[in-house]
Amino acid sequence: MGEIRIEGLEKSFRSTQVLHSLDLLIEAGEFVTLLGPSGCGKTTTLRCVAGLETPTSGRITIGTVPVSDSANESFVPPHRRRVGMVFQSYAIWPHMSVRSNVEFPLRRRKQGTREERRATAQRALSAVGMAEYAERYPHELSGGQQQRVALARGLVSAGEVMLYDEPLSNLDAKLRIAMRDEVRRLHEEFGHTSIYVTHDQEEAFAISDRVIIMKGGRIEQVGTPREIFDTPVSRYVADFVGYENILDIDRVSSDGSEAFAGGLRFAGLHDVRIGDALAFRSSRVIPGEGGRTAAMSCETTRTREVYIGDETVVHLATPDGAEIVARVPSGSGEVEIASGVFHVSREDIAVLRPEED
Repeated sequence: MGEIRIEGLEKSFRSTQVLHSLDLLIEAGEFVTLLGPSGCGKTTTLRCVAGLETPTSGRITIGTVPVSDSANESFVPPHRRRVGMVFQSYAIWPHMSVRSNVEFPLRRRKQGTREERRATAQRALSAVGMAEYAERYPHELSGGQQQRVALARGLVSAGEVMLYDEPLSNLDAKLRIAMRDEVRRLHEEFGHTSIYVTHDQEEAFAISDRVIIMKGGRIEQVGTPREIFDTPVSRYVADFVGYENILDIDRVSSDGSEAFAGGLRFAGLHDVRIGDALAFRSSRVIPGEGGRTAAMSCETTRTREVYIGDETVVHLATPDGAEIVARVPSGSGEVEIASGVFHVSREDIAVLRPEED
């Protein structure tokens, strides 16, 4: 069906290699997001699947069809891959009506009669809530409406695969949330296999079955949103998904159950080693001693506070000079915060193994 298999994918632009031996299997009907900062290779990977880039080496199979295979020097062009794609820039024709924009991929492939193409386009526009705007032109639409037109065009192009290249990055924050929910709804309604590219972790976590974190043209971690959020495997992933506190372990107990990092003692750990790091989110640094649930409890001195509405970000210095960051609800817990005692529970601490070069 719509399974996507990527094997040994590499891509170079002149002397610069941007993808390094990627292997990835995306199951039919799965929604997978490629997540990472600019330059990590996520968009290049997507464009190779779409046929907009020719891989330097490797093999890509969609369903049972090898669409790119460097060993056999075979390459299926984009218009024959039957994948739908939604771009960051919308890429809709300004001189065409909404309906004509959505019909365009069908006309280009000479698919169906004029009446059948019109009906297909109308069904796609109805799916994205734009049926009543079919005769309007792009300049008469808002940004969110133009993005819905781009989604509808992608839907009529798709056989079993939909590709999204940062499609919501030009929208304001409130509209992005509404549109990401719409993207997920359409995925479930049509059952496509979907690959989505973004640098926004909240967006990725909200809509994905699995998230692939990329770094330097390689896959750093693959997992469900919860697995990525709770158990990052490296300092790179932890930092990218928002772990503000990352401390290197410089001493451990003989049984590996206690560690010292940043001058702080952490208890109740499992098989930690020198060279590992401990990571925890600022929202998990809680005022008070924490009792038996605490892996770490220490007295601190506040060095800086930043009010951000519902929360206050508090920067804390430990007696040994380490800095940790806490995020606490604004206007609450002032007595506990003033005491300077904070704790972190064991379940909120991720152990990061050393990264390989």
